[in-house]
This record gives sequence, structure tokens and C-alpha cells, in this order.
Amino acid sequence: MKVSSYEIILPLVGKDGKEISDYRLLVNGLYGAYDIVAKDDCEKIAAGKFAELPLALLERLMLRGHITRKNESEELADMKLLARINKKVYGGSGIGLIILPTYDCNFRCPYCFEQHRLNKGQDWLSRTMSDKIIEAVFSGLKNYKSRDYDVDHCTFYGGEPLLAKNLPVVRKIAEHCRELNMNMSAITNGYDLDAYREFFKEFKFDMLQITVDGVGEVNDRRRVHKDGVGTYEKILANVELALELGIRVSLRVNIGLENIHGMKDLIDDLKARGFIDKEKERAAEEKSLREADPKAKTKRGKFNYYFKAATNDFKHEKATLREKDVLDELIKYGLSTEEAFDHESQYSIADNLKSLLQKKNFSPFAPNFCGAERGMMVVDPFGKIFPCWDFVGIDNKAVGFTDIKTGRFLWGFDKAKWKTRTVDIMEKCKTCPYCFICRGGCASRAEYNTGNCFHEDCGESKEIFNLVASMVAGAHWQEHRAEELSLSLAGPLSRLTEKEREIIMTTKSQKEIFNIAKAVGVMQEKVQENS
Repeated sequence: MKVSSYEIILPLVGKDGKEISDYRLLVNGLYGAYDIVAKDDCEKIAAGKFAELPLALLERLMLRGHITRKNESEELADMKLLARINKKVYGGSGIGLIILPTYDCNFRCPYCFEQHRLNKGQDWLSRTMSDKIIEAVFSGLKNYKSRDYDVDHCTFYGGEPLLAKNLPVVRKIAEHCRELNMNMSAITNGYDLDAYREFFKEFKFDMLQITVDGVGEVNDRRRVHKDGVGTYEKILANVELALELGIRVSLRVNIGLENIHGMKDLIDDLKARGFIDKEKERAAEEKSLREADPKAKTKRGKFNYYFKAATNDFKHEKATLREKDVLDELIKYGLSTEEAFDHESQYSIADNLKSLLQKKNFSPFAPNFCGAERGMMVVDPFGKIFPCWDFVGIDNKAVGFTDIKTGRFLWGFDKAKWKTRTVDIMEKCKTCPYCFICRGGCASRAEYNTGNCFHEDCGESKEIFNLVASMVAGAHWQEHRAEELSLSLAGPLSRLTEKEREIIMTTKSQKEIFNIAKAVGVMQEKVQENS
């Protein structure tokens, strides 16, 4: 017997932020098992003194994968098997459309990672997507949908997608989305939203991500209008407009050294303008409505705000801020740690962990970091397709193009490169306890920083997970006193026969893999096979 190669041992932290000294948290990053053990027993486990453990505890930890008779190669086989199940059942069944009506933008933000756009000339910059390309894009999507791919969402991106002058082309795209019953959202600077008032009444948008970087002049120095006019007041007026129209607004705040000390001022201003109180009222109303109808929504859109450290990974900032710096600053301003988790981008994993501890689902075992390695396709105004929005406008990063004549998407060899960037083939990642937590990190950051997208990019993921898991598990344990906090994939995998394992690792049939995984309890959802 040995401690699992994928084991993470963490302190347990209570609601008061203090360590619960007599207990420890065991996390198995492979099977997703979260368990509380006494500190003395944890020390025996770490030392390999399994015979000294209470028999009931030893049996529980073995059944859940923390202690195992499997050698490292057998555990790695389990890791690869879970990765293959996920890739084959989920990885190829969805198309995440990101569409750029134009590369043009009415802002000139100094930290924008699309600065290279400005070097291509105003004629190129101001071009909007033509009718022919729009028709070809949606012809290609219809082709995917006819083969049972999930084609259900479109995100407008840019440049600035919702420029007032873009309204005609945005409307044409929205009409096609409506025809395919696709939900819509947009990542926008929010400045011209008032020009879309009637449009938003006609077309349903799920969400708008809008950015401000501080109050008044602080924002205006960072969110710079090309004509030199202030942007803050108009952006917030348009945030209120969107909320009144029933659209969810996620307010993003990019934080650098220049504005980190202005976060409290921004929160105070959002409170003074009524955004916080109106959201509390909306949430209470929705809770009441859902007692009668679980799907009921309020007329006002949901509002949330979050802070994101702007780092120099893409040479945005002259100096690097950590996500932890932002979290610490929020706590210093008087937010509780839990509130700070809710409003700091990378620490929002707290909600996912809380859900996991409800023991209704297994811990996710996705081997890829984001949609760029699954089915995301970013289509620019000229029909070029990029795997990730961090690379838009960089010609040699395109992985395909939209063929107007055939109405199909034609792919280059680099498309396969992105689809194969998964932790089960990344040398340092596949044996890492955080393999299904970090998932190799951001591919675009890895490529920018190392020149190789297959290089891992862990960033602060381990540090963030360790802190959040310790506190979420600690609070849950204090409330429920349960020692077995989550479900574990170790049980379902133990029910697989060697023949079933072989089929999963060799078959090309999505349905065959799903049916085997479902029979042993790994999968609960119905899928269709893509031809």
C-alpha cells in the first residue's frame, strides 16, 4: 500500500480564518475525493504507517483512493482513462462560437492585448463582416448542427463588437442566431450600448461583460476613448440600461499597480449608485418567484462585479500583480474572505467547491483548460478562424477559415494541435496531483511565455486552490461534521473490467464509451454520437 501519487494534504481552516489544528484535509486530485482526518492519523498516513490507522478509516481511505495498492503506472492509467472519457464524450460535441463583427474599437486602452491591430491601417481596422461571410459562417454551423453537435451559443467579441455603427451587421448575425435558437452574449466596453436599446428589446441576450477600471478619472486613464472624452459615467449609465432591459451584467475590473488602491472607492460608488442594493432586492424577488416556478426570472437583470489582476504575461503591465495581491487588498478593505472570494476572478472556484461538497456530482475530470482546447472557434471579420481570442488578428495563429463558396469551415493542421493539448499527454502535468484542477493552465499564456503551447502554465492555480479548498472544506466541516465530504471516482473506476477499460481506450464510438461509463456510474447525462 502507498499514499496515492495524486494526493494533496492541506490544513483545515475554519470560518474565523484560523487553522483547525487537530484536523487535516485530504484531497485526491485524480478521483476528486475530499476527506477530513485527524492530524495524528494524517501524520501516520504521510509516513506510510497504515497498520497504525483505525481499520474503518483505512478501509474508507482505500475505497476512496487516498491510499492505494496501485503503482504509479496503474494510477496514471486511471488518469488517462478518465481524460479519454471526458474528451470523447464532451470534448468534441460542442461548438463555442465567438464572432468579431469588426476589429475596430472606440477605445485605446493602454493594456489591450490587441494593440497589434492598430498597425494594419484604418481601412483594415474598420472593415465589418460581410453578408457573404455571415451566410457562410452560419451555413457551416448548420452543417455541424445536422451532425448533432451542440451549437447553442454565440458570443460577440472585438475590437468593440457593439459600436453604434456596427448595429446593422450585429443585427444580421443576431437574426441568424435566433434562427438556430442560439443564446447570445457579448464582451463589450459598454460605451455605445444606448444605441442598442431597441435591439435588445428584440433580441434576447443572456449576458454582457462590461469593464470599468476604477471611479471617474482613474477609469478614464485606463479605459481611454479614442476621442479623449471621459468614459466612466456613460459606461455605468449603460450598465443600468442593460439591467433595466433584463440583461445580466458582469462588471469586470482589470487591476494593475495604478488602480489597485482604488477598489474600495469603486465598490463604494457602485453602492452609492444603487447597484448593490438593487441586486439584493432582485435576488430576493427571484428567490420568492422560484418557490412557485424554478425557472422564474426577474424583469431586472442580475448584476455582479469582479476584480482580475492584469499581469504582464502578455506584456500588458509594466509590473506584475498576483491574484493573491488583489484578494488581500479586498480583505484589507473590510470584505470577509468569503466575500472577497466572490469578487476576485480566480478565487470564484469557491462556488464550484461548495457545489462539489453537496455530493450530487463527481469532481470534474476535464483534461483541457478551456474552450480553446475543445470546440471554441473565434471567427474574425474576414472569416479567419482562431482557436483563442488572445490570438485574434495574428495571421499565423489562425487555424482555419470560412469558405464562402462551400459554406463550410476549412481547417489547418494547427487545429489538431490545440485539440490535443490535454494534461494526459503533457509530461509534467499527467502525474501532477493538480492535473484535473489546474488542467495545464492557459495555452495562450504558455505560448506567449515559453514559445510552446504544450508547456504547462500553472500560474497561481495551486496556491489559489489550496487556500480556497482549505477554507471551503473547513467551513463545511464545522457546519456538518461530516468526514467524507465528496463523492469519489475511485469507486466507479473499480467496477470497470479490463475488457471495458480496453474498449474505452481504443474505440472510436462516443456512445460506446458513454454507455460503459454510465453503467458503472461515472456518467449521468445522455449524449448523442457525432458522425
